[in-house]
Amino acid sequence: MKTKKAILTTASILTLSVCSLLPVATVSASSQEISVEYDGNSVTPRSDYKEWIYKVENGKIYKRLYNASTASWIGDWIYVGEYTG
Repeated sequence: MKTKKAILTTASILTLSVCSLLPVATVSASSQEISVEYDGNSVTPRSDYKEWIYKVENGKIYKRLYNASTASWIGDWIYVGEYTG
């Protein structure tokens, strides 16, 4: 146990001494003025908005994917399970 502690202590001291010998790099940032112009157009999303629509029919729950962006259905009704409400 003492050997592990001695090895860890030596490794820590060596790591700290090596880090102190490394040169320090400084980075200076120049300030630039950025102008943004607004042309009055609104932002439009690039992906469609999709949501699951659920229905209960004869005590059974079904779901179907609906694309609200294009107002169209995706796929068929999928059986989810029995309605216990």
